[in-house]
Amino acid sequence: MLALILAMTLAPPPVYELRLISIFDAPATEYIFVIGDSGFKTVASLERFLATLPEGSTIRWSPGCERLGGEPLLSSESDMDRFRTFCREHHINFILVPSG
Repeated sequence: MLALILAMTLAPPPVYELRLISIFDAPATEYIFVIGDSGFKTVASLERFLATLPEGSTIRWSPGCERLGGEPLLSSESDMDRFRTFCREHHINFILVPSG
């Protein structure tokens, strides 16, 4: 009975919104992933952060449909597949909202 009461009082796993910000101050366009007030210059640094999240957390990403080219993850199907696998292996629900 105590386990049932504890399960009912535990907060659901958090949901995080992921954004990809374009930076045009450099000779070439740069990108930063943003979650809340934290920014990540690489997929690897984003993944290091995601690995610290509680199991069952959700990452929701709605990148829109406009592309400049060279956007990390969005420009490579194999990179996106690898990222999805990373999320699955770390018990993170990854929701990529289709654009269009």
